[in-house]
Amino acid sequence: MSQNIHLLSISHSFLKKINTDVYSLLSKKFNLNVTLVSPTFKFKRKKKIKPDFKENEIDIKIITKKTFFNHLRFKIYRNLISEIKKNKITHLLLDFDIMSLQSIILIVYSFLYDYKIFYYSNENNIIKEKHIIKKIIKIFFYRLFSLLIAKKLINIFCYTKQIKENLDYCGFKEKTKIVPLGFNNKIFYRLPSNFNENIFIISYFGRISKKKGLHTLVKALNKLNLDKWIFYLDIFEIDNISYYKSIKQDLKNLNKNKKLKIIKASHNDIHNYMKKTKLTIVPSEWNEQYGRIIQEAAACGSIVVGSNVGSIPEMLIDKEFIFKDGNVNELKEKIEDIYYNYKFYRKKFDLIENNIISNRTTFNQAKIIFDSIYK
Repeated sequence: MSQNIHLLSISHSFLKKINTDVYSLLSKKFNLNVTLVSPTFKFKRKKKIKPDFKENEIDIKIITKKTFFNHLRFKIYRNLISEIKKNKITHLLLDFDIMSLQSIILIVYSFLYDYKIFYYSNENNIIKEKHIIKKIIKIFFYRLFSLLIAKKLINIFCYTKQIKENLDYCGFKEKTKIVPLGFNNKIFYRLPSNFNENIFIISYFGRISKKKGLHTLVKALNKLNLDKWIFYLDIFEIDNISYYKSIKQDLKNLNKNKKLKIIKASHNDIHNYMKKTKLTIVPSEWNEQYGRIIQEAAACGSIVVGSNVGSIPEMLIDKEFIFKDGNVNELKEKIEDIYYNYKFYRKKFDLIENNIISNRTTFNQAKIIFDSIYK
């Protein structure tokens, strides 16, 4: 059925192997002809980021391309049109901003080569945009864009309801569809007995940056009135060294009391730490767009507590597991409550865990994409 379809997906996220998993499923499980295009590298905080894998380490065709410009809104992949012609591409799945230079170029060429277009979008800050002028400009261009590409655009895949609501507001209501950012349930799963009953492990996984709210968590931990617990801090990806130094004193206090364990967990082994963790904290203080850590930790058997921003409340559907972002005392009290009433909260969290496992795997993600192509 899928032999006449050739999907080309373009994304700088393919520099990480984990982001190719769903396309591998589309190829192997759904028999879809798929090719990926990735930049040879990208700059992140002036550092050159290259693929974290070799081509022979993934089971799907991937093409690396040099690019013009570094800014994501202006980045153009070299010789991309010739690649589309050579491979007789019928569908494009673009994982970059709809309102970008590369997007405009591909839309123009779609009238010559007759391929259909899908997008992934992370746009979740239009409705609540505080700067009125910015908001008006965004809405104007998105609505104009929706009229210009209506015939070529099939779907915009949105990771969350929040993203969908923002794009619906801009005129894309008939095109948007919620598609989870899936997790690999062959790696992230709960072991039959995964906890040391004598120690309560609290963990933070993710990037070290101010907007991730780690400072709030560390301050809350220093106020805890608990006995047998330890904090696992993942420092695999430090965005901002000066920010990390700014919380060093609070971390030293934890270490002095033998409550701190520093870990470096790549995405290949992070699940091993999640399977030991009883409580994962996601203390973000910015408009989180998906929250992959939540679903991965939950699938591994950890209770997850998160702040009330972005997509976090969509995944942690019970307010018992939500706290006000930046509120040290509320977070401290929530941690203590879960510690002393662990069995009660573990049972309550089962509903969230089961919902994630049932609806947010890479297979769920691949199935929705496949069905959208063949609708």
